[in-house]
Amino acid sequence: MSPASGRPRVLLHAVDAGQRDAFEVLADQLSDLAHAPLVDLTGPEDLENPAGDAKTVDAFLDQHPAALMVLAGSVLPATLIEHARARGIALMLVDAREPVVAGRWRLLPGGTRTMLQHFAQIHAADALYASQLTRLVRGAVPVHDTGTLASHPPAPACTISELDALRGVLGARPVWFAYDLPAEEFEAALLAHAHALRRAHRLLMIVQPRDPATGPALAERAADVGFICARRSLDDDIDETTQVYIADTEDDPGLFLRLAPVSFLGGTLTPGAPVPSALTAAALGSALVFGPLAPPAQIGFLETLIAQSGARRIGVAPALGDALSTLLSPETGAEAALKAWTLATEGSEATYVVAQAITDWMQLNRGRG
Repeated sequence: MSPASGRPRVLLHAVDAGQRDAFEVLADQLSDLAHAPLVDLTGPEDLENPAGDAKTVDAFLDQHPAALMVLAGSVLPATLIEHARARGIALMLVDAREPVVAGRWRLLPGGTRTMLQHFAQIHAADALYASQLTRLVRGAVPVHDTGTLASHPPAPACTISELDALRGVLGARPVWFAYDLPAEEFEAALLAHAHALRRAHRLLMIVQPRDPATGPALAERAADVGFICARRSLDDDIDETTQVYIADTEDDPGLFLRLAPVSFLGGTLTPGAPVPSALTAAALGSALVFGPLAPPAQIGFLETLIAQSGARRIGVAPALGDALSTLLSPETGAEAALKAWTLATEGSEATYVVAQAITDWMQLNRGRG
C-alpha cells in the first residue's frame, strides 16, 4: 500500500526498452479506470543487471514497493522474479511471446516453465503464442489471448454534441482539413482546394491556422481567390454555399479531424516549421497528405502508413490538389481512412483489457504490497 493514500501500487517494468512506450500508454489507461492503483513505471535503464545481481535487484525492489509487478519483454529476469516472489509481490506477464529466461535458470531443464508458473496471469501477444504458452505452463497459470499492447496514446476527446451538430449540418458533403496550417502554406492550401473542387463541387475545406490571429488575413485571401468563407471566431454558420471554414480559435483539432476523412499536415512544406501529430489525425480516422519535410520523429509512422495506403507524400506544393482529390474519391478515401485508423489504434483494446485485469486483480487482493 502507499502510506500516503492507502491505495495499492503496481510496478510496470519493461524488461525490453522497446516495451516502454506500450507501458506508458498502459499507465495512462490505468489512470482512467475506477479504483485504479498507483503506478510506478520502470525500464531496463532502472535495473542494470536483473539477471544475476541480487543486491541490485533488492535495491530496485526497495525503491519500488508494489503489490503487483507487471513485466513485458522477451526475457524473463529470473533474479527479479525470484526476489519479488520472496517479498510476496505478485507477478503478471503481458505482451508475452516466446520468453527466454535470463541467468542460471536458462541452463536448467524446465527453467522457462518454472519461471512462467510463478505468474498469476499471462497475457499473450496473439492466439498462437497463447496456445504455446498454455501448453508450456500445463494449466498452472491462466493464459489469455489478449493481443499486442498499444504503443500510441489514445486520441483526444471532443464535445460529442458539437460533433453531432456539425455532422448534421455537413450531411454527405466531402470535407478535408488543413491541420495546423502555417501562414507560409495558406496559398498552397487554397490552390489545392480550388483544384480539388473541380472533381468535388460541394467540397468543404476546414482550415485551422497555426496562429488564430492570422484568421482574418486567411479569410481575406480566400475571398480574393473567390471562395465563400465562414469564420469560427465570428460564430459564422456553415451553409451549403460555404467553401472554406476557418477554425481561427483555440479549439482542439480533434473535432475537425473527426469530421474530415482526409487531412493535410501543416508545416510539411515549410523548412523548419513545426508539424502536428500525424498519429492523432490517423487515430481519429483521417487519411493523411504530407509534404517532404515531415520531422524525423514521425517518419517511421508515416512510412508505415504509406505502405498501408493510409497516407500520401507529395514532393512539391502544387501536387497537394491531386493528392487530395485521389484520397477524397469514394473508392479510395474510406479505405485509406480506415487503414490510418487501424494502424494508429492498433493494440488499444488489448491495453484496456490488461488495465482492467490489473485493476480487477488489485480489487480482489486488497491488502497486499
